[in-house]
Amino acid sequence: MPDFKEIDDKIQELSVQKFLEIEKALKSDNPKDIITARRYLEKLENKQPSQGMKAFMFEPYEAFTTGTGFKDTKKRMGFSVQKKVAEVPYVWLIHKTRIFQVQNFLKFTTDDQSEGYTIRRKLSRFEERDKEVSDEDKVIIEYIADFLDNSRKPSKNDSKFDHAKWDDFDDFDDFVRLILKDSLTYDFLGFENQRSNSFDLLSYKAVDASTIRYLNTIDPNFSLGGEKDIFGSHDKQFGYFPRYCQVWSGQIQNNPITEEPIVWYPWELSTAIRNKTTDIGKNFYGVSEIEIASQLISWILFGMDYNGNFFKQGSNAKGILNFKGDNVDQNSINQFRNFWRTTIAGVDNSHKIPVIEGLDVEWIDLQKSNKDMEFQPWLEFLLMIFCSVYSIDPSELGLNFKNSNQMFGERGQKERLEHSREKGLKPILLFIQKVINKFIVSEIHRDFEFVFTGIDLEDEEAKIKTDKLKLEAGVVSLQDMFKKYSHRELNEDDDIIVNQIFYQYKQMMLGGSPESNAAVDEMNKEAGTDEPENVFDEYEKASEQDPIIKETLSYIDNAFKD
Repeated sequence: MPDFKEIDDKIQELSVQKFLEIEKALKSDNPKDIITARRYLEKLENKQPSQGMKAFMFEPYEAFTTGTGFKDTKKRMGFSVQKKVAEVPYVWLIHKTRIFQVQNFLKFTTDDQSEGYTIRRKLSRFEERDKEVSDEDKVIIEYIADFLDNSRKPSKNDSKFDHAKWDDFDDFDDFVRLILKDSLTYDFLGFENQRSNSFDLLSYKAVDASTIRYLNTIDPNFSLGGEKDIFGSHDKQFGYFPRYCQVWSGQIQNNPITEEPIVWYPWELSTAIRNKTTDIGKNFYGVSEIEIASQLISWILFGMDYNGNFFKQGSNAKGILNFKGDNVDQNSINQFRNFWRTTIAGVDNSHKIPVIEGLDVEWIDLQKSNKDMEFQPWLEFLLMIFCSVYSIDPSELGLNFKNSNQMFGERGQKERLEHSREKGLKPILLFIQKVINKFIVSEIHRDFEFVFTGIDLEDEEAKIKTDKLKLEAGVVSLQDMFKKYSHRELNEDDDIIVNQIFYQYKQMMLGGSPESNAAVDEMNKEAGTDEPENVFDEYEKASEQDPIIKETLSYIDNAFKD
């Protein structure tokens, strides 16, 4: 067995010897040796990799000031605050609505017009898709769909005691709901990838995004810091340092078994952001809708707390009891106060009036109207603006506002929901589609892609109407439209086209035009097979041999003789 240490020592010795030879050549009195050494150094410099980006992408010098080893979020609202705000009822309702809408697309389908997803082979930008799927592609698609549905590599064990189904894995529906919830809350999601020794993807599982932080090694300006013991003794793998870590209570956590810091290389943890920003003060973390609408959320909570405290604490007094006269002693007032509390305290005794004798009491009403309770227009306005931040129509949440038409247009409920779907739901679906293709499907098979279906139903209808107008105007031919939608040439003998114009055309072709009939007659005459000029002559000749037809024709001739 070779001695690898001896080989490494020899390589190091040769490297030092080469350096000494270069230095000796540069200091030589021979011009040829100096030129040769300089050319060799210039050649080495040209082989060196570029320095990459020069600009700061993260907050400068944070690695030297915090000493934590990871990049802090630097958000207006930290992850812990955003997590609490996401539990506020109307915020939770928006998140739940969007998650339920996305769930409708988490089933495999082969119909491009149905809500769901499909797996298909990638095409070049100028290649047309063939509707027919080969048997080989079907096997690959089946494998990828099973991988997604189970969040892990399909098991080949057909035994009913397959323990893999009892392992702690989320199915595809659970996985998408979990990462989407984190994305809507923090604008940050993450899931851990388990791989085999041959680097093949085995499974993936969602991780709490609020505990994931970027290590200082993600910053190109401080990437060399990974060689030092900042977050643990981890070397480069495949030219990369660990990029992510798990943080709790401001510290990088350790694995309780290996006692090593919980850090991930880029291929071990996948992260994604919807609302990216170049603001280096954000440290490359996303900006969630909760953070954007933080002021709106505060105002809505203040309005709800004010109204809630009115019923909870009675902070807005209905009136004041004024005892008249100078002869009212303190004992009488205390006796009245105790009587009042014991008589009407609590919700069940509300609005009961105590009756006592011997005191001259005046009631001063402080609530002439309920104007203080009329916060509905203000709260409706805040809620509508907050829904606009999420690009969702309030009616999707079960909220019916009188002024919603003024905010979202007066074209009707259908148009408003279509606008909400186009501006809110569709970008989320495309974002999830991008994440799944980038980190999962491309790892299983590079030539296939994950695609949501049934997203552009209205666009498809508009395309068909436009193509119909083009066809009727004679701008394009029927053959062109048939090829566009069926991806093959029209076969006029076998394809049945339900179109009146095409049907008339076929009838005309079957009957023949006058020019074509004349040409056929001329050909028959030359061949000696031309038909008689009167087609009924042959019929009359045949009728002479049939007594019934002969008597019938004779009767007709006598009847119309005059």
